[in-house]
Amino acid sequence: MDQMPSFRALLLALLQICVFRVEFTVAQKDPEFTDLRPIVKIHEDSQPNSLVLEFQVKTVDPDPQIEIFNINPPTTVFALPTIYQGAGNTHSVMLRLSSNASLDFETVRLYRLELRVSANHSTATQTLEVEVLDVNEPPQCDAVFQFPGAVVKIPNDLTVPIELYHVVASDPDINNTLNYRIDQVWPASARPQFMIDGTGTIYSNQGFGYQSSDKDFIVNVTVSDEQGASCRGKVRIEILPVLNRTLNFTVPSQSVTISEDIQVGSVVAIVKALGSDLRYEFVGNYPAYRISQDGIIRTTCELDLETNGDLQWSILMIRAFSTTHRSGTATVNVTVLDVNDNPPTCTPSVIVLCIPETTTIYRELATLSCSDADITNNSVSYQLEPNAVSQFKFRLQGSQLQVNNSLDYDNAEIAHNNFQYKATIFVIDGGLPPLTTVVQVLVTVTPVNEFIPEFQQPVQFLVNEDAGRGTVIGMVRATDRDWEHDSIRYSITGADQGFSINPKTGELYLRRELDFETQPTHRFVVQAVDLNQDINQSVRKQTTQEVTINVQNVNDNPPECNPFYETEIYSTLSLTEEILSLTCWDIDGDRLTATLTNGGKNDRFRLNELQLFSKNAFSYNPEGIFDPTFFELRIEVTDGKFSTTVLVIIHVKPWTTTVPTTTTPTTTRKPRVQTVLSSYWEPEPWFVAVMAITIALALIALGLLIWKILQCTSVCGKPTQEMSQPLLQNTYVSNLKRPNHKTHVTHPRHLMEKLKIQLQEETTCLTRPQGRDVGLKI
Repeated sequence: MDQMPSFRALLLALLQICVFRVEFTVAQKDPEFTDLRPIVKIHEDSQPNSLVLEFQVKTVDPDPQIEIFNINPPTTVFALPTIYQGAGNTHSVMLRLSSNASLDFETVRLYRLELRVSANHSTATQTLEVEVLDVNEPPQCDAVFQFPGAVVKIPNDLTVPIELYHVVASDPDINNTLNYRIDQVWPASARPQFMIDGTGTIYSNQGFGYQSSDKDFIVNVTVSDEQGASCRGKVRIEILPVLNRTLNFTVPSQSVTISEDIQVGSVVAIVKALGSDLRYEFVGNYPAYRISQDGIIRTTCELDLETNGDLQWSILMIRAFSTTHRSGTATVNVTVLDVNDNPPTCTPSVIVLCIPETTTIYRELATLSCSDADITNNSVSYQLEPNAVSQFKFRLQGSQLQVNNSLDYDNAEIAHNNFQYKATIFVIDGGLPPLTTVVQVLVTVTPVNEFIPEFQQPVQFLVNEDAGRGTVIGMVRATDRDWEHDSIRYSITGADQGFSINPKTGELYLRRELDFETQPTHRFVVQAVDLNQDINQSVRKQTTQEVTINVQNVNDNPPECNPFYETEIYSTLSLTEEILSLTCWDIDGDRLTATLTNGGKNDRFRLNELQLFSKNAFSYNPEGIFDPTFFELRIEVTDGKFSTTVLVIIHVKPWTTTVPTTTTPTTTRKPRVQTVLSSYWEPEPWFVAVMAITIALALIALGLLIWKILQCTSVCGKPTQEMSQPLLQNTYVSNLKRPNHKTHVTHPRHLMEKLKIQLQEETTCLTRPQGRDVGLKI
């Protein structure tokens, strides 16, 4: 209970620290926009460099930077904001229109600006919307109508009402109605004769008399909108005389046909009136044509029907007049034939796609939007032309390009073409001759890891048990139908069993020695993982395969036998009765054979496989031949490659009876084993170095041993340990299990002789006064 106040005080202190950090964080908000309205309005008639908005930025940085980093829609009507140092940490920012700004309510009504101020290694952003307010704009009249004024020439024989002129005007404001009115007519007396309708067409409700009335009129017209803004212009009307005697044309009406590709200035038609000293002019306004004083009609520009379709049919009215005030009119109907001079235009002009190889058949890849600018023969047709690789891969359904067959990524042919299918779409119009637009198609196929690697089964290898480390056992091979087919990495799963694998090639290596007798079969699992088979490198597929290694038995172990036999027989032993049978075996399972090797004494004994028999009878006649009673036999047991020597001691008891006796083999001494390896071993250089060092150390040890023995011999009166072992011990040289290795072992007889000599010396030493027993360890 005493600890509760301390805990509460600590909690209160932590709470105060957190509140202080929050307040400190809020206080550290720098930079900051202040007094910035989210939306500002400006009239569309604002002049360039006009002030849009003024606001403040608060920051401790003396040199903040402000910019407009985004405007939607993009425009150049706003100048870069300017910033000025204010009082304390407050800076004033002015946003103005640019020097060439032009706002138009009918085009853009709202701009969205994103402002960013940078200060104190930090930034702050704010969005500002600028709304454009509509301002009434005056109507716009035709420039010629305004100044110097339109001129209309009218023959005096037209019937009323006479359409004189159409005022061309427009209002930039949307949904605004224009009003037309005649302000003034000159001469003023003709004011009631003229009127104007709501479309701007000026009429005359009276005829004109060339001889009896005015020949020139000026009509002033004002065009105004609903708010009263206006534009003004004037029309001058000239009255042309028409005489009673009409001039006659040789062809009063003719029709001509020309093509739109006719050269500028080419002759279209020729009109001819009867009479002399004649002049020709157009009654109306025909900008594409002109007529010379001698009646030849020519073109004044290129007759492009795609630009101006009204030129396809034109009626030209021509007046011929003379100096005697005679006149006449004729008409020429001009038909302009369309020429197929525009090939189709298509969107897109090039089709470039990147799709996975598993794209389904009949899937839409792209749709062409094609048109022909010619006013006639503007129908288009589509034709797909694949190359050798993309044959039958795509098809056209109208203007839609679709997949027609599987887009295989996993073959050498497509790999040779950088995994790209190319084709050409020909878009042909209906003109004569037809014009063609070519749309190139380039489809790049991306890989998809579809297939799991597969091993060639079964996977078994045979290896000799004497194979050295690093030996190549064999190679596992997995195939992948995904391209590239050999992009596989191999590994061995599970515990290490003494084998390794090349991750790229699948070669298996031996890492330790094998022994058929210990483990004739090894099994382990190899895993194959594909690489780079998908555009997403993390997508991989894997499979496993059990590998069996069968070890081939090799004769690498010498025979093993009981190394020493000693038995006693009677001299009357039958020649067919075995003396003894050798107990031998071979780990490798090879067949064993035995041979007597100690020279002339072979005449007394014979071997049948591993059984020892007497070869002839023994003679123990004191007056005749007296055979030895002690025989020492050496028998070599071999498996064809390695051999082992067995020592057999036979004691023969002379016996005069003919009754056969039974011999019982007894072992009185511990056996000694002598193993002879008849094979030859050529060591590697590193082994020679190791053996040289080992032999040197052995010689040093042997020298120390000899020195110790000599020291003991010279002071034989000193105390020694009792003999703890029998004089004869078994000496067994184990198999080195290495091919071509020869081992030399001292013959047992020589060893026994040396032991006897040493024993005699030790015995002599023991008989001396103050001597103790000396034991010799062999």
